[in-house]
Amino acid sequence: MADPFRPRFLTPSILRDIDRPGLFRLLGPYLEWFAAQGLKIRSERDLDSEVLDRLSLVVMAGTNLPPGLPEMLVLLGDVSKPEMHDRLVALVGRAKLKADPKDPTADLAVRVFLKAPNLLEDLHVELASLRPRRICRYLAVKKAIPKLPKDWKKRCSLVEASLRRDFQKRNRGGGTRVHAFPEGDGLRLMIRRGDTLRTQPVIDDQDESRRLVLRPELYDVVRYDPRHGDLLVNARAQGDVRAYCHYIGLHIFNNQALFDSFEPPPRYSLEPIRAIDPSILDPGEFKEIEEVTLATLDLEHPALDHVEVRLGPDNVFTALQLVGNRIDDSALMTKAKLCFKLVGEKRVRPVLLEPPIKATYEHDDAAEVIELFLEDRKFLMTRTESLNAVAQTLFAVS
Repeated sequence: MADPFRPRFLTPSILRDIDRPGLFRLLGPYLEWFAAQGLKIRSERDLDSEVLDRLSLVVMAGTNLPPGLPEMLVLLGDVSKPEMHDRLVALVGRAKLKADPKDPTADLAVRVFLKAPNLLEDLHVELASLRPRRICRYLAVKKAIPKLPKDWKKRCSLVEASLRRDFQKRNRGGGTRVHAFPEGDGLRLMIRRGDTLRTQPVIDDQDESRRLVLRPELYDVVRYDPRHGDLLVNARAQGDVRAYCHYIGLHIFNNQALFDSFEPPPRYSLEPIRAIDPSILDPGEFKEIEEVTLATLDLEHPALDHVEVRLGPDNVFTALQLVGNRIDDSALMTKAKLCFKLVGEKRVRPVLLEPPIKATYEHDDAAEVIELFLEDRKFLMTRTESLNAVAQTLFAVS
């Protein structure tokens, strides 16, 4: 099985949540290693409370752990949360296992892991791709919105092969894999690669300080938005962004220059805020949205050497009332934080906008209504506006 995420800290509490027969089967490949640590486990009967405590301490020490053990515990821990129960029941069916749907979540996860670990890894990767991430929008530089070809999943294997060669050539790590998920008429790709080697200070069993050399796994997320023709990319390095734009354009859309990562068209704008009209945040026809507030606004003023000023937190429009409800025409609005309260949710969902192309928010099912709201209120520019902005820039340069 491919290595899943490698976290900074590993919590082995999952060991106590798994039934003893399942835990004994899980630990089977590592029994010899545990015996070398002074833990002899001959049967499931040996897994009493004292042994589980010692197992936890050995795992928490994190020194010389056998390959696969920490990754396995992380994977099981992440997918064994109560809210994952229904998804695991569905995976039990896909793996053709016989299990009681009322079984504890951790036990269902173990059953799937022992029979079909790839199903569990795919679920793990899918969940990770929905977490809050900073994305950059790269608009397809084409008048008509490109349609996703029917064989896009097959074409992803070509993307994976090209990315593997590209990453190896640039010393960006190996083990590249592209996980593909359909998303309505679009797609979502979770792209895994090994990061460059790093060292981490640790304390070994003799309380001696040493450095652990590791190659952590990194995951980038790429989505194609078929409504606007945007490639939404989450990646740390600009070289990786360019590779994604190039090879996805080349292999999936037959146009390597479709997504311009060097001078992308602007996609986000904060200009709707300049009118200082709180009504632009009224939910209106968006019945799924209970409330939207402008929590913070960052500005730069050319006359002040572009020193950044932040208005907020809580409610920027209230703060602006104290300064005459006016934003200077020459002030540059660089960043804004909108907070969405959705109907039926207790928590608030923050959305951070950083024009011209960056935004940070959760990419789950509720993201669609938030994106529609941003588009309706002109925070997300239309394709025509974005393409015209590029044309005006080219005209000015020429």
